[in-house]
Amino acid sequence: MNEFFSALKTDLMDRRLVPFVALVLVALLGAIGYVVVGGSSSSSTPATPAPSVSATTGLTGGLAISQSTPDKAVAETTDGAVAQRQGPSRNPFNVLPSVARAQAAAAAAAKAATAAAAKAAAKPTSSSGSSTSSGSGSSGTSGASTPTPTKTTTPSKPAKPQIVYHVAILFGITPAATTPPGTPLTPYANLKLLTPLPTAEQPLVVFRGVTAGGKSATFTLVGEAILHGNGTCLPSPSQCQAIDLRPAQTEQLEFIQGGQTVTYELQIVSITGAKASTAAVKSLMIHGESKSGREVLRRAGLLSIPYLSYSSQVGVLVFAARKAAAFARAHAAAGHRRSR
Repeated sequence: MNEFFSALKTDLMDRRLVPFVALVLVALLGAIGYVVVGGSSSSSTPATPAPSVSATTGLTGGLAISQSTPDKAVAETTDGAVAQRQGPSRNPFNVLPSVARAQAAAAAAAKAATAAAAKAAAKPTSSSGSSTSSGSGSSGTSGASTPTPTKTTTPSKPAKPQIVYHVAILFGITPAATTPPGTPLTPYANLKLLTPLPTAEQPLVVFRGVTAGGKSATFTLVGEAILHGNGTCLPSPSQCQAIDLRPAQTEQLEFIQGGQTVTYELQIVSITGAKASTAAVKSLMIHGESKSGREVLRRAGLLSIPYLSYSSQVGVLVFAARKAAAFARAHAAAGHRRSR
């Protein structure tokens, strides 16, 4: 037997048989590999196929994606289509356009609801008694509604009515000795501020207003005159630019007209005060002044009154503090008739 194997080994080692031996070895190795691979695959348990799912499954928030199937690719589409779209790849971390629009609409709706709730809360609500709310299949609950606190505004006090003074005078030429007795002077029941007397074409005096409290009426002298009466000269008896008269006082004024002396008489009948509304006061400030009288004073350079100025009341004059005492003394000393 040993000789047989020795002879076989010698034959195999012969150079002429080496290629055939190599071929046989390769075929043998291939057969062994095939047996090993085939055997392992046949002995393994066949894989259970994945359960079939629907092509499209809805996710939370309304986003639908296609599920994987053996012959179809996964496609993230908002409408649930299973076909893979062409084009460049998409960043999975970017929000889809449809989702972004839905989020923006939800934010706008929330903002509008918040604004409506704030507006409704700002409106005052009247307090009501216990209210009962009930629903189908549930018991109702009762409770008192809390009224919304409202800011109470104190009503503004009505404007205090101002006092407006009305001056009634008599003015005209003094009757001469030949004139029948009882010739009346011209009455002015409600003398308008800055009224020129007797006329705007022939002004002799101009009414300027009343002093505080309606104690007296003041008139500016436009022309040269000789005064007789119990009125008070302003600013002084030696420099008489205006005369101040109290009710029931009379002043006579002598003027030279056409080479003759003409005497006029000015008498204060009454000075009465009356309450006026704000609208009436504004109307007096606009329309309660004679434009022709202001023009007369402007041409004569007599718009200002010595030591006097207008107060906040319509047509009321006030004296300067340093001249108040002197004016009081002048009134006290003017109890006698004087002439210039």
